[in-house]
Amino acid sequence: MEIRNILLVSERKTDLYCTEVIPDNPTGALCVFVHGFCAERTEGGRFVECAKLLADNGVRSIMMDQSGCGESKEPFENYCLKNSCADIKTCVDYMFDHYSIDESNLMMVGYSMGGRITSIYTKECDTRFRSIGLWAAAICDAEEIKEFMYDKEGNSLYEAAKQNGYAEYYNFFDGRILHLSKDFYEGFVEHSSVEDLKQYKGNVIIVQGEGDITVQPFIAKRAYDSLTTEGNKKLVMIPEANHGFGLWDNRMGQSAILVGETAEFLLRNLKTA
Repeated sequence: MEIRNILLVSERKTDLYCTEVIPDNPTGALCVFVHGFCAERTEGGRFVECAKLLADNGVRSIMMDQSGCGESKEPFENYCLKNSCADIKTCVDYMFDHYSIDESNLMMVGYSMGGRITSIYTKECDTRFRSIGLWAAAICDAEEIKEFMYDKEGNSLYEAAKQNGYAEYYNFFDGRILHLSKDFYEGFVEHSSVEDLKQYKGNVIIVQGEGDITVQPFIAKRAYDSLTTEGNKKLVMIPEANHGFGLWDNRMGQSAILVGETAEFLLRNLKTA
């Protein structure tokens, strides 16, 4: 297989830094990976490891740095649902333009906020995706993620963004003050990953850490129970795993379970001739 870093021009006319994983014997299947809030396109290498397992079975993959993340040269203020969806579309279009892709075998994997984007994108933007994988996915509506909605004094960050164009958000992962735009909040408030996932009809695997305090386990269980899919579904709860699935506390066996379970499920649910 070949792992290549490539630079695309997004449909927004911005540089889009990507990695594609190309199998030696491609089948036409494609997996798109969507990273989480303030992360980078490989999610600490776990996306690449999953893509390699898929490539061993003929699946191409692509992943991209969203606005203000990873190698992106854009300000983080540009990070919002509509820009992320536009960049996903750019990647999908690129793969269709450059390779023989089978649209009946499209897959997407999203981590944390990327899981939220995945559930929205596959319902509202492109319904061709046969299977999705959700890793500690933020399948919850805006008011349930209060750290995004209010500052420590209880003031509405959304109202601040509407008044000033952005709100100042304290990112507890790295201690930075980030600018969350009015567009970010509009995408957050006006689109429901909860409702979109309920209506998704493809195959779904949800992987969740039982020790996650960022996206709590009940969110994954509720999302799984809400599914009305006509396809296959699977919920994997990893004991003691936090939101990093072992990356943060050197328990990489948890990431091995995350990657292995996801790849196995996606491959098992490929459409065969």
